[in-house]
Order: sequence, then C-alpha cells, then structure tokens
Amino acid sequence: MTKTQREKLLALPDREDETVRYHSLTSDDLAAIAQSRMPETRLGYALQLCCLRYPGRYLRRGEFLPGIMLDHIAEQVGADAEAISLFARRGATRYEQLAAIKQRHGFRDFTRPTRAELAAWAEREAVGLTDGRVLLDRLIERMRAEQIIIPGISVVERMAAAAMHAADAAVVAEINSLLSDAQRLQLDALLSDKIHVRQSRLSWLREPPSRVGGRPLLELLDKLTLVRTIGGDVVVSRPGLGPRMAQMAKEGSLYTAQAFQQMGPARRRTIMMAALSELGIALTDGALTMFQSLVGRANLRARKRLEETIAASAEQGRTRLTRIADVLDALVRTARKDGDIKAAVTAIAALDVVEADAAIIRRTIRPGRPDVLGELSHEHRVFKQIGARLLASFTFEGRRASQPLLSAATVLRDLGGDWRKSLPANLPLGHIERRWYRHVFKDGSVDRTYYELATFFALSNALASGDVWVPTSRIHRSLDTLLTPASPATNLPPSRLPTVPVVGAETYIEARAAELDAALLATARGLSGKDVAMFTGGKLRFPKEQKDNEAEGAGAVSAAIYRLMPRVRITDMLDQVDRWTGFTSQFGHVSTSLPPDNIRAFMATLIAEATNLGLSRMAEISGAGSRRALLRMQTWHMREDTFRAALACLTDAIHAEPLSAWSGEGWRASADGQAFYLGGPGEAGGAVNAHYGRDPIVKIYTTITDRYAPLHQKVIAGTAGEAIHSLDGILGHESSVNVAALHVDGGGASDIVFAVMHLLGLSFEPRIPRLSDRKLYAFEPKARYGPLAPLFGHRLDAGLIRTHWEDVQRIIQALRNRVVTPSLILKKLSAYRQQNSLAAALREIGRIERTLFTLRWFEDPELRRLVTAELNKGEAKNSLSRAVAFHRLGRFRDRGHENQASRAAALNLVTAAIILFNCRYLGRVVEAMRRRGTACDERIIPQLSPLGWDHINITGDYVWSDHLMVDGEGFLPLRIDAS
Repeated sequence: MTKTQREKLLALPDREDETVRYHSLTSDDLAAIAQSRMPETRLGYALQLCCLRYPGRYLRRGEFLPGIMLDHIAEQVGADAEAISLFARRGATRYEQLAAIKQRHGFRDFTRPTRAELAAWAEREAVGLTDGRVLLDRLIERMRAEQIIIPGISVVERMAAAAMHAADAAVVAEINSLLSDAQRLQLDALLSDKIHVRQSRLSWLREPPSRVGGRPLLELLDKLTLVRTIGGDVVVSRPGLGPRMAQMAKEGSLYTAQAFQQMGPARRRTIMMAALSELGIALTDGALTMFQSLVGRANLRARKRLEETIAASAEQGRTRLTRIADVLDALVRTARKDGDIKAAVTAIAALDVVEADAAIIRRTIRPGRPDVLGELSHEHRVFKQIGARLLASFTFEGRRASQPLLSAATVLRDLGGDWRKSLPANLPLGHIERRWYRHVFKDGSVDRTYYELATFFALSNALASGDVWVPTSRIHRSLDTLLTPASPATNLPPSRLPTVPVVGAETYIEARAAELDAALLATARGLSGKDVAMFTGGKLRFPKEQKDNEAEGAGAVSAAIYRLMPRVRITDMLDQVDRWTGFTSQFGHVSTSLPPDNIRAFMATLIAEATNLGLSRMAEISGAGSRRALLRMQTWHMREDTFRAALACLTDAIHAEPLSAWSGEGWRASADGQAFYLGGPGEAGGAVNAHYGRDPIVKIYTTITDRYAPLHQKVIAGTAGEAIHSLDGILGHESSVNVAALHVDGGGASDIVFAVMHLLGLSFEPRIPRLSDRKLYAFEPKARYGPLAPLFGHRLDAGLIRTHWEDVQRIIQALRNRVVTPSLILKKLSAYRQQNSLAAALREIGRIERTLFTLRWFEDPELRRLVTAELNKGEAKNSLSRAVAFHRLGRFRDRGHENQASRAAALNLVTAAIILFNCRYLGRVVEAMRRRGTACDERIIPQLSPLGWDHINITGDYVWSDHLMVDGEGFLPLRIDAS
C-alpha cells in the first residue's frame, strides 16, 4: 500500500456519523469509566477504550485526536475536552488503564497462537480474492470482531501478503496436479512451436482476425479446436477459484511466449490454462460474431446486386427491348418464308446476347416487388464452406419455439456439408419464414441452397435476439444466465440510482394511464390556442428557436479570460493534475496492484495513446524511456478497470471545483458518439457508415455530466445503433456522481430505452429532431383525442404489460445490481422479433413514457433549450477530443478492439485532465479579476466552458520541466499580471 493508504486504514474517525457509530458508550462502559475519580483519567480511559474498539489499535502517545471524536467522548463521560492535556502525567496511569480495559472488556494482544490462527484463516479467505487490500480489510474486521488488538499496520500487511502468496501457490499446485502429461506437452508446444519464423503458436492463437470472411472464420474455429484439445476436462473455474483464475487469465493474456518460458513449470502451465480458458470464450464469441457479420454482409451484397440489376435494366431497358423486338420481327419474317431462323437471329445479335437479354427481362418482370432474397444464392458458397463446421463446433440451445430451427441445424450438421447426401424425408420446416417460401419450395420439392440459407439466417437472428444461445459463450448466453450470473461477485460497486418503490403491474398501468390520458387531452384542447402552422396536415411541428445573442457575447468574454490562463505543456499540465488528484495511483500493476514506478514513462505512454502518436515516436522525442519501457507501462498498468478508476478520480475532482457548479447542477448527463476514421491495419476492423463518407470508422460513445466531466467512454462499431449503448455510461461509471437525467440525440433514443430509464427511476430526455416522425400511443381509442387522432399508432396493450411485469422487473433489477451490461441486454431485447412478448411488453411501456415525453417536448420550449444546451456540451467536448488525438491525421491504426478501447480511454482521461486544469485555473482567473476590481459579468460565468486548449501545448513538445515556476500554493502564475 501507499503511505496514504496505510495512514487511512487505521485512522481515528473524523466524521460525525462514524464517531457516533463506533464511539457511543454503553451504560456498562460508563460505569467502568466512573470508577476513575478525575475528569482527565475518565476521559483518558474512555479514549483508550474507544480506540481499541475502532479502529482497533492502541491510542498512541501524543497522537492528534480529531475534534469531533474528542468532543463526542468528552460529552458522554461528563468531562471537559481540555482535560485531556492533564491525562497520564504519571506514566504508569496509561498502562494501568490499558490492563484494566483488557481484563474488563475482553481485549487481547496479537500473540503467537492468535497469529497462527489468523494466518490460517487468511489463507483460506485469500483463495477467492485477487486484491490483497480486500483481504487486509477483512483481516482487520475479523480482528476487531474478535477484540484482537491490531499491531502495527505493516505486520498485518505482511500477513495479508503472505496469505495471498500462499493461496496463489495452493491454486497453482491444485491446477497443475489436474493436468495430464499430454496436456503439459501441448502447453509447452504452444511456446516452442512456430507458425513461421517470427510467430509462436501462442501468438497465433491470440492474433485477431484480419477481416470478415469464410477463411478467417475457419481459422477461428481451428484455434478454438486447439484450445479445447489442450483444455480437456480440466475445470479452472470451479467454485471458489473463479476470481483468482480470472486474475491469472488477465495476467496470462499479457505474457509473451518468452515471458512464459522464464517462469517455473507449475505456475506457467496454470496461468496458461487460465488464459486458454478465457481465450476459448473469446474465440467462441468471435466466431459467432463473425458468423453474424457474414450473414449481414450477404444481405448487403444481395441488396447491392439487386440495386445494380434494377439500375442496369432501367438504363439499358430501351436498347434491350428494341433488340428483342427486332429478333421477334426477324423470326416472324423468316418463319413465313421458311428461311434459316438461326441466321436471321444472329444477323441481329449473337445468341448469347439474346439469352442474356431474356434472363434479365425475366428477373425484372417477376411478380411482386424486387426481392433481395432472390439474389442470395450467389452468397451460398461462403455458408457451404463454413456452415457444417460452425454447427459442429458449438452446442446450440434454445426456447421451445426454437426447436424446429435447432432440429434443422442438427440435420445440416449431420450432413457435414456433403451434397452427395440428400436431405432427409422428415426435414424440419417450422423455422422457415414466409418470405423465404417461394425460394425454398420450388416445383413440389425443397431447394437445398435456399433451405440452408434460410436456416443460417434464422440462426443468426435467433442468436442476436437470445431465442438461441451457446452455453460456452459470454455474449450469446441465455437471457436467464445473463440476468443471473454464475458468480455473484462483481468488480463494480452497486450503481448509484435513485430508490424506486416496487409497484405491481395494475398500480403502474392505472397511474400511467391516467397521466397519459390527462396529458393527451390537455394537448388536444390546447391546440386551438397555438399557431396554426404548428399543427397542419396531421403533423405536429414547433417553431425554430431563436439565436441566443447573449451566447455570442459570452464567447468574446470567454476568449478574453482564456488569454489570462498560464501557458503550459501537456506534460506539465498532467503532472499538476496528478499532484492534485493522484489519478496515476489508480493504475495498479495487473499482478501486484502497485502504481507505476516510473511516472514520467507512464505519462509519456498515456500521452502517446491519447494523442494517437504511438509509443515508438513518443519514446524517440520525449526522453521518458525506451519503447519497451513505455510498452511495459501500457501492458501492465493500462486496463479497462484502471482507466475507469482513474477517470472516476478526475470526474469527482471536476465536480468538486466551485467553477464547475456554474455549468450545471451535477445530476444531468448527456451521451453522444464521435466518429474516428481508421487507417493502416485498423481499416480491417472498421465499418463504412454512409453518413461519414466511404472510409471505415469506429465511434467513441462518450457520456459526460452537465459540468463537462467525462463519466464513461466505449468504442462501438461505426454502423452500430447508439440507443442500446446510451445506458452504459450512467450505470458503468465509478465516480460519486449521481445521475438522474440523461440526454441523447435522436439516434440514442428507442422505446426500450425509454422503458428501462423510467423503471430505473431516471429521467430520459432525448432531443427529438422531428416531431412529425413520432407516433403517439394511448390506452383509450384515438378518437377521444380529437385533432391528435392522425398522430396515433396502435392502441396500447395493458394485458401484455401485466403478463410480463415480473420478467420486466427482473431485467431492471439485474441492471440496477450491475450484473449485466445494459448494452448487452438491450441489444438482445432490441433484436427480438416482433412476436417476442417480453420485448413487446417493454416496448409498450416505452411507448407510454415516450408519448408523455413527446407531449412535454411539444409544450415546453424551455425543455427543448435545456436538452439542446446539454447536447452542445458533448459536441464541444468532441472538438477537444479531436484536437488532442490529432496525430496520424486523427486516424486510429489499431486493428484490435482492445487497443482501440485503450486509446479511447486514454483520450477521455487526458481530456478530463484538461477540463479539471481549466476549471481550477479559470476559477483563479475569475477570483483574481474580482480582487483587482476588473469588471466580470457574473452572468457570463455559467457559459464559461472549461474546454479550451489554446494555452496548452499539445503538439510535439513532450518533455517535462525540471522546475516549474509555481507560487507558494503550487500554482502556475496567471498571465493577468502581464496584462
């Protein structure tokens, strides 16, 4: 532990709630204290007794006593707090009292038998833990409970460390003993065998796929087969070992083959088994995700082919039809003269051209609308290549309604992709959707190509929705497993959500139906008094907001204030922020939890990640360390959990700044996605979103508070919908901020999100870009609401909500307890087909809440201005992020999702540090102006954004100042003195 952590662990309570909880004396205590005659001896007795109870140690001679603790105890014993200065003038008094306290109250010293007993208990407890500080806390709590006087903290710390090491050794010995000789040889071969000269087989196993395709999927399945072969029947996640094996898997994912070879055999093989177990899950998820991507790609290609066919037929239709008409005329003339028909036709066009014309015409005159499915036959070759192997690699399970699909998958698996085997007579057909019928059933028989395609497409949809699942997957697990994880332990603390009373379905429906009816009637009645242009043609509209001239004036004042800020390098800025907050101490080593030992090398790595510069170039220009030194910092200290803890540290610091309170009340948040283009190897991992052009992108979806403090970030696919990720930020952060309202733009809103937000007790207030696109919903007939009737969708189904109310509440409770990531569960619910009743019930609840909000949005211009202002903060923060990540033309070159996520987390952390730096120094500028009597309009301060960066040198000067010119408080001088 750090010095600060040690001092805090056994510190005397300095808060009123802690003092009252731990240092309230009973009547028996007061009776024992009353035996002392003098006020100072009574007070001394009480202080020593309370200190032995909490924090559980001796009161040190000359120790500083918190005033609230001293006053509380003095009041109970009827003595003046000042009397403590007279206590123990005779040295023996302290020890006599201690002896009496031990005898009367049952306290005992930390002797050798007690030490052995506690050490054995700690070793048993340590098996299921990965953080030694947790064991230390439990050890201290046990000593308090058993009234064992806690010795020096270093003694207890060494005991906890010894227990952690002993537990680690015991787990290693246990797992190693379960391995067969064949498995040991296979594990060693992973390190020694080479795929090619520069790549070990272990490195090959970890390598992410280069692209989406049939061959990369087969390679993933090859890797999965190898992992399963080595793993065999060894269960590394048995009860009690889960957290420790997960920790070993995390370590193992970072070790190179060379690092593994330097370990002892038993530990090496145990860590490798843990890492392979986790890798098997990742490969399973990767293979199933790629399979879904292949289905999506086939759909896109078929749609594109259809569009090209339609376009070609439209452009060339006149020429083609004219040519066919000429052919027909020639046929008639030649037939009447009994001439050579072939010569007559070929004189107009070659037979191949005529045949092609006929085929195109037939396709264009098919009955009904153009059908994308008709173009899918060209994509079958990929599924023929991978289908049987994929089905044989996993165990698919599903609901009762999915049994026909599972039976069809079993049939295709057993056929093994061999087209010499015919389809069985009792072929399962219940999973074939109606839109596939005309392609699957032809001339009284089943078209095998389309039967397989229909089955694979149905399987992909069922995996996405949760109707079918794979038990060995993490993403594609069953809904019940997602909501009730195998391990109750979680690394995340409970979410900070308002308490919501649990109500029954009837209570909810009655209350919301009455509120919905009243709001709709009020809006309908109020339309007559509004501008006619706001409701014309059966569509709701509202006038555009006028430009805020005051905001334009605030920009000039803000620029003038920023000119008074100190000029600083990004390196020195981060050093100052670290001195204020200690955020670097949150980046514990993956094995030891110790913070970075070389802060400058760590900072250089952080800046290299955030600015998109890269480690090699940063090592060359910063002088903070070699590329390997920086890579060690990245590998061993930068992880999702450490970034999350460090960001929480900065977020809390921003909210504590007085200036930030002017920006907002601290309980609102907004979320938005920012696109980053990909380059180099990273292009293979992106997706093309037409909104951003033709280059592949990823999006960083970021949540910030109304005080500009970043809460959370997440890398999502460039084409991914944002709505399912909108809850991750407010449920996944670790800061002390209590978010009660969330704002998103139109892309982040959906009916299910409306439902979940309301049931969690949160206010969901998205920006509605076009009211004319929104439907209204009610339990009553739409005719009841007069002029609003054209805006209504279907009538709400109260029975559906009643039927699934308990299941809905179970989902909400799982989200509240953070046992499942919101985006994962929302993605499954959003992917459910229309007939899935649970998803439909959630949508009905969401439509209630969305209708109520839509009416508020229409009626309340202040709400529209508020939401727009909050979303503009996110847009402004995106500009700062773009300015920081400017190297390599702002293009991410990382291929793997983990590397992209690390880069996004570093970028978010550095922007948070800039925001905190600006908040503190802007506050000092404003105070300095006030002291000097310089005019400063107080109305401008709420519009003073802490997102400026012109005074921070982000571009290329990555060195540290040996001596910063700071004042007595440690702050850089303001440029107000030079103005």
